[in-house]
Amino acid sequence: MSIKIIRITRFLEIILIFIGLPLLFKFNFIPIHKLIPLLIVFLICLFLLLIDKSFERKKFGFTSFSGWRVLFIRFFIIACLSIILVWLFRPESLFIIVRRNPLLWVLILIFYPIFSAFPQELIYRSFFFHRYKIILKNKMLFIFINALLFSFSHIIFNNWLAIILTFFISFLFAYTYKKSNSLLVVSLEHALYGNLIFTVGIGDFFYLSL
Repeated sequence: MSIKIIRITRFLEIILIFIGLPLLFKFNFIPIHKLIPLLIVFLICLFLLLIDKSFERKKFGFTSFSGWRVLFIRFFIIACLSIILVWLFRPESLFIIVRRNPLLWVLILIFYPIFSAFPQELIYRSFFFHRYKIILKNKMLFIFINALLFSFSHIIFNNWLAIILTFFISFLFAYTYKKSNSLLVVSLEHALYGNLIFTVGIGDFFYLSL
């Protein structure tokens, strides 16, 4: 198969998976909870990576990443800013789950990293960066498109805050993945920010009920 044909098929894949699927969900053509198609796509992407001999399996685990200090300092700063902003603009929501339903909060802390952060990062970082690097050689433009598609997937939540926040936060995730070459490292970072969102009291912008 020629490079040109591969590029065309990969481009069509992007349209189908990263644009078509969120649109189908947005307009209720998929009347099931968002976790189900997420996990299905996750399993498909995982399978394609596993059978792809050019994908380095070590990227699934921890690597010799030296940026832990920067990662946690950055998270601490953003966490403090998030608390201040919620306190200023939505004071009634600040730590609402922690205060009213601590058991639910603990369950979110446990299960969000496993069933949301990890699958999303495998799809949007490990799979996307490996499979579609053949389409575009410009690294910055590639990361921009990745962030755009990641934020676009959040149209299912029907609010602009989810789209805007995920667009900017996606650059952090993409940078971390490029620096670490580790799915687990970037999934941990994603889990930190995801759990932060629910902890500080804006999780309702990122939740879709059954």
